[in-house]
Amino acid sequence: MTGYLEWSFKLSLVVYATTAPGGGIDADGITSERGQFRFPLESADAEVGAWEFSGSVALKAHYGMPLVTFAQLRLRREADGSYVLEMSPDDGPRVDAFVLGAPVEEADELRFTRVSLTKVGSDMFQGYYGAGEEFDPLQVHLS
Repeated sequence: MTGYLEWSFKLSLVVYATTAPGGGIDADGITSERGQFRFPLESADAEVGAWEFSGSVALKAHYGMPLVTFAQLRLRREADGSYVLEMSPDDGPRVDAFVLGAPVEEADELRFTRVSLTKVGSDMFQGYYGAGEEFDPLQVHLS
């Protein structure tokens, strides 16, 4: 199975990182098109509902100060049918960073219009974004 997770994170966050003096984006192993970052599918187990993606995007602000790194993304379907997006901040263990609303399913695509920070996700942003903060929608393309 091939595919990718496509996500712009949060427009205001990306704008902040790219306009702060000395800020920017460090991407490794991903592509970007029209403001969307594409994380390649690394492994999939659709039967249990788990998809892992490779690549990383590190956002930095004022003179290279690290903001957050989106890495080791893993989409997981819970027993109750809900979805969680795990990520590994700064190469540490994965944490349940985002809870996702029910997906819109079309052919080989899962589209999540509701992507919200968990409490642990909020901690990754040092509380700047609180639990429940909405991020941009994301899509998973599979083939």
